[in-house]
Amino acid sequence: MKRLLALGAMICLLLVGCQSAGVEENNGKSDMKEVVESQEETGEEKSTNPIVGLDLSEWELEDSEGNQVDGDCFKDKKLTVLNLWGTWCGPCVEEMPVFEQVWQDVKDQEVLFLGLAVDSELKEVQSLKKELGITYPLLQENEEIGKSLTSQFDYVPVTLFVDSQGKVLESFIAGGTTAEKLNEIIERLINE
Repeated sequence: MKRLLALGAMICLLLVGCQSAGVEENNGKSDMKEVVESQEETGEEKSTNPIVGLDLSEWELEDSEGNQVDGDCFKDKKLTVLNLWGTWCGPCVEEMPVFEQVWQDVKDQEVLFLGLAVDSELKEVQSLKKELGITYPLLQENEEIGKSLTSQFDYVPVTLFVDSQGKVLESFIAGGTTAEKLNEIIERLINE
C-alpha cells in the first residue's frame, strides 16, 4: 500500500511539474517575432477586430522608396487592403506573392493594396520587394503607427481592410491567407 501511495504522489508531482515547465512569465509583454514563429497559419477571417473604427486618415508614413504616404491615399479607392507583415516572418513572406497576384487582378478596380512592414529594416524590405517582384507599396512602420495600430496585435501577418475615409473595417484576417479568401472578402466589401 505504501508503494502505491508513493507511486501516486510521484505521478502527481511529475504532472504538476510538466504543466508549469512550459509557462513563461513575460509581464504582459510579448515579442512579436517569438509569437509569430509559434503561430499556426489560420487564414481565417476573425469576427472581432480589436481596432475596428480606428481612423488612419491622418497617418504619415514613408514607403520603401522614400516617398511620403499619408491618409489621402484612402480617398482615391473604395477599399484598401492593409497587410501587416515582417521580413523575419516566414508566413508573411510566403503570402506576399498571393497579395501581388490579387493586387494585379484588382488594382484597376477601386482597391488599393499596402504592405506595412513591422519591426523590419528598410534594406531587408527593399531586398524582399525586389526579390519577390512586389509592385504594391510597402510602407515602413513608425512610432505613431506602432502605438496605435501594430501594437494591438501580438502576431503577423494580419490583413486589415480600410474604407475610403481611412476607417478600419470590422473584417480582418489573422494569419496567412489564400488568393481565394482574399478575393472573396474584397468582393464582399466592395459590394456592400
